[in-house]
Amino acid sequence: MTTPHPLPDQWAINVNPVANLAILTLLDADGTHREIGFHPLTAPGTAQRAIRALDEITDPELRASAQKLIDSFYQRTAQAKANADAFGTAVPDQQHLFDRLRSELPGTPVDLGIDDEALTIVLTLTAAGPTAGALLTLINRWPGTTSPTGLAYGVTQDLTDGTLTVTFDQPHAEKVLTWYREQP
Repeated sequence: MTTPHPLPDQWAINVNPVANLAILTLLDADGTHREIGFHPLTAPGTAQRAIRALDEITDPELRASAQKLIDSFYQRTAQAKANADAFGTAVPDQQHLFDRLRSELPGTPVDLGIDDEALTIVLTLTAAGPTAGALLTLINRWPGTTSPTGLAYGVTQDLTDGTLTVTFDQPHAEKVLTWYREQP
């Protein structure tokens, strides 16, 4: 059995009873929502409040749900870090590749983000005007862009008002950057 994770210093869990359940929201020191969970069949009279320490929760089942919320946050954070580390290992020269992309596609932001559900890296390239055509040409040269049924799963393209946005999930981002590394 693993040791339960502590509630981080200056963080809180907001308990908000609604009907017969409680919405539990993990808040960081700045009050930003970090994780949300639910506790079913909340006892009548449960009041909305912010908990700063788990021992403030007297109901053992509600306390267990709060602990589960904290543990989920730590697990998701560890998973996101592991995925980011894996991306860094797969593409150790990412800054060089991003600089090359920006040079080849002037004015094109190269953004890395996180898929909040999958906790994986997302690569987004956005280009407007003539640079959008150059981005489309580059992406179409990569053999992993398409599948027999159209765009490959994990690759999206959106053209709105002359601005092309291409998004790659982590596996495809790693593959396209690995491919791009070998291009002249």
